[in-house]
Amino acid sequence: MQPVAEDAIAVDPFDRMTKDHRYIYSNTGAVGIVARPNQGALKDKLFASVRVAHDDATESDMQELITAYSESAASPKECTGKGRQTAGKGA
Repeated sequence: MQPVAEDAIAVDPFDRMTKDHRYIYSNTGAVGIVARPNQGALKDKLFASVRVAHDDATESDMQELITAYSESAASPKECTGKGRQTAGKGA
């Protein structure tokens, strides 16, 4: 997780980390592992990253944001493309 945080904007590898090591966050940004359903043979992990451009966010705000964003990105609809509309489809 720390190498991902090192490359992320507004996150430092030594910022707060959750006990399960899925998220690193500060009051300016966060990264998290997206737990994809049915990952199967996929070996690469998928990460989400967020940052804020104002100074009134708290570490708690960022932890909530990265957790919700990562969980949303892990939904079957988002990870498999099912339910998405394709550009030009039906035209």
